[in-house]
Amino acid sequence: VRNIASDVELLGSTIDDAAGEAYDKVARLLGLGYPGGPAIDRIAKEGDPRAFRFPRGLTQPKYMGSADAPGPHRYDWSFSGLKTAVARCVEQHEAAGKPVPVADVAASFQEAVVDVVTAKAVLACSEQGIRNLLLGGGVAANSRLRELTAERCAAAGISLAVPPFSLCTDNGAMVAALAARIIMDGGSPSDLAFAPDSSLPVTSVSV
Repeated sequence: VRNIASDVELLGSTIDDAAGEAYDKVARLLGLGYPGGPAIDRIAKEGDPRAFRFPRGLTQPKYMGSADAPGPHRYDWSFSGLKTAVARCVEQHEAAGKPVPVADVAASFQEAVVDVVTAKAVLACSEQGIRNLLLGGGVAANSRLRELTAERCAAAGISLAVPPFSLCTDNGAMVAALAARIIMDGGSPSDLAFAPDSSLPVTSVSV
């Protein structure tokens, strides 16, 4: 982000589900209800994140490449394989008549998500010469994401900014804050005929 209102470059993103969607779907598998983010974050504290080694999507060399020859998904992530692995884990326990270790599965799932997202974010910053990272979105309320991002940013010499929890529970608040910034920078607010566009790219801004 060179200018939040007019100059944003997308370095990486999910190629399937957003992190929050993955949390919701896995929470449903584990019978934890909705929204999944807070439920998994809460019960994961009681589990062992090393109990299950779930896959880290798009971390293989063919996707990562190198700094000199980047792969097709060097800064991207994917959660489809992870969700499938969690589903199979649950199915295997149920088929064997064993109780599902919900806390361990939740903790291991959360560690897989957070590991990939933080590693790729810090890698992108380091390789692109970015010295400041802002953690945003509803998933920024996740305690393990905050913790590991802080650890890895500190190790890489990257300055991390994290909003208070009260601003990480509703993406509507973030959208409104961005719109206010654009208007303060001289942008004109939309008239009453404005319609929402859920497919608007993250690099595009309209008020």
